[in-house]
Amino acid sequence: MKHVSMVDHYDGSSLEDKVNEWILENEENILEIIDIEYTQHGNVYLAIITYEERDEQ
Repeated sequence: MKHVSMVDHYDGSSLEDKVNEWILENEENILEIIDIEYTQHGNVYLAIITYEERDEQ
C-alpha cells in the first residue's frame, strides 16, 4: 500500500483537480484506489491518496 499527499493553500478549490490529474497520469501504475482523504487545517488543504500499486511484470 502506498500514499501520496497533496497540499493546496487559500481556499483549496484546485485540490480535487490536482488529485484527479495525478490519478490520470498514474493510472497505469495503480491497481486500486483504496481511499482519498481530504482535510483542512486553517488555510491549508490536504489530500492523501491511499492506493495499491500494480505489480510490474
